[in-house]
Amino acid sequence: MKRSAFAAMVMVLFLLAACTAPLVVTRQPTAVPVTAPTNEQDCLQQGGAWGPQGMAQTDMCDLPATDAGQPCTDSSQCQGLCLASNTPGTGVCSPRTINFGCHDIMREGVQMGICID
Repeated sequence: MKRSAFAAMVMVLFLLAACTAPLVVTRQPTAVPVTAPTNEQDCLQQGGAWGPQGMAQTDMCDLPATDAGQPCTDSSQCQGLCLASNTPGTGVCSPRTINFGCHDIMREGVQMGICID
């Protein structure tokens, strides 16, 4: 009797497993990479802000991100960072390509804090 009950339970589990849809994760597209100019004149011509950045205060070009405000779940989908938003599991692409300082970002749909020096 116990053997037949076990067999019936196993059969039910197999049937339930067959009825569930497979989990499909759709990968979001990656951002179009940005190559920032290495001199002030070219930076300013492209609408960037030239000046000292980060703790090292290195002169570099901070360009506006063309995908600013777009929904994202990971920074790989943005030219800058995927900043956490009020919607769980999603964020928005940052307005700039350089983002020194501390931010709440999205990484693979999970909100986390990050500090960039």
